[in-house]
Amino acid sequence: MTVLLLLGALFMGLAGGLVFMVALKSGQFEDEDVKYQMFREED
Repeated sequence: MTVLLLLGALFMGLAGGLVFMVALKSGQFEDEDVKYQMFREED
């Protein structure tokens, strides 16, 4: 049973990382970049 729990936790971790990478690449966090761009333009 413990092996199954470990494998499940590992799989969930990998899936979470994969989803994060896909979201990052699809540009879901682009608005953050725009915010920092505003600060850069002020200088």
